[in-house]
Amino acid sequence: MPDRKPHMLGTHAWFLVAALVAAPLGAGSQAEPALPSLDSTDLGQGRFSLMHTMLQKTFLRINVATVDVRVDRPTQSRLVELAGGKTYSDTLAQQLAPVAMAAGRAVVQMQFRHDVSLDRWMGVVRDYLGQARAAGLVARDLEQRVSQALPQWFASLRERGYQKGDRLIYALTPDALRTVVVSAGGQVLLDRVEREQGARSVVLATYFVPGGELREPLLRSLFQTR
Repeated sequence: MPDRKPHMLGTHAWFLVAALVAAPLGAGSQAEPALPSLDSTDLGQGRFSLMHTMLQKTFLRINVATVDVRVDRPTQSRLVELAGGKTYSDTLAQQLAPVAMAAGRAVVQMQFRHDVSLDRWMGVVRDYLGQARAAGLVARDLEQRVSQALPQWFASLRERGYQKGDRLIYALTPDALRTVVVSAGGQVLLDRVEREQGARSVVLATYFVPGGELREPLLRSLFQTR
């Protein structure tokens, strides 16, 4: 497998990918025991199904986290139609991003390479919510609800925060969003299912928001041979 070039981000940007709706927007239901997986059989396989990037701190060049997004087969097919046989360009990215955001099924996984306090993480989440709202991808009332509810939703991580090796996983289906946080040792720290449509629609939007620092490296990775 060829090396993947890491994308250099600012000192705060690497928090953003873990942001937004890693918790429910209302009363969630108890999740099923099997953890979401990037290798799920209901997702696409092969080229144009998986996006990947490595986030780094710009100054210290420290790997902070890996990010993987795998979409379902219909979304993969549409990406192939648009990008097959082409090279990455900003113009093409404008066509690909809406397709990725509209995926009916997807799994997004971020694996932390360093510890992150919950307070610091929540602060950047709120900044990123504003960016998504400014781009017209998140309604103002949704932005406010998420921002105000973050401390309650993540109360279980209040003292611990995110630690090295933790995985933050989103599993999106047409009618639900499941959010799971798993420690490096396999302990499930958070596991919620939310069926409010606004919750699932926001997740991919925040990864592919115009001007967002993850949009380009994730979309560029579609063109890398695996």
